[in-house]
Amino acid sequence: MEVTTREVKQYFEELKEQVLKQQAYWEQVDPYPHAIGVLMRINRLGWYEKILPEIEEALNTIEEIDYRKDFIE
Repeated sequence: MEVTTREVKQYFEELKEQVLKQQAYWEQVDPYPHAIGVLMRINRLGWYEKILPEIEEALNTIEEIDYRKDFIE
């Protein structure tokens, strides 16, 4: 089964949207770092801050692949 770049891009866009929603939820739940504990907040929100740039990079790579594919075909 072949997966197109459009399907991969759609997956990453949906993942990004989901991650942003979860990040917003946890920022709303923990508006003050001292309320729940700094380490718990760092662990919870740090993952989102780490994964979002990687998702953006994947989306940019997919767009670059699509752009170059037009020249090859």
